[in-house]
Amino acid sequence: MSTNLKQVILIRRDLRLKRALVASLAARASAAFFIDNDVSDHGDQMIVPLSSLEATWLSGPATRIVLGVSSEDALNRILMRAQTAGISTHSIEGRPPNASVLDEKGDDVEQQLMCASLGPDESDRLDEITGNLKLI
Repeated sequence: MSTNLKQVILIRRDLRLKRALVASLAARASAAFFIDNDVSDHGDQMIVPLSSLEATWLSGPATRIVLGVSSEDALNRILMRAQTAGISTHSIEGRPPNASVLDEKGDDVEQQLMCASLGPDESDRLDEITGNLKLI
């Protein structure tokens, strides 16, 4: 098995987020890999079964790369491609900081897909899907 593994974090550029929020979202998206796979039923511990690939990634440098996507639609398309390829995905939704809590009709503003993580997986497999994107 290759040791050229990584996790890709995707952040929407159209939200024009401040760097601190980008960092916070990237950390949340990376941690979602553990949180979403937690099988424990206790609040004080986590049990996360790992594949051999995931264990190799964690025991190595656990490389993460943060890339920008142009829009929510673009992010959804990438997530669909990754899922079709059998790559694990973890999405983070939230209310963009520049959105008010209520829209012009006085209704609650719905949460949006803000960022996501792909993998960890083989770098080559992830690059097939995200290789055209630029660092954020």
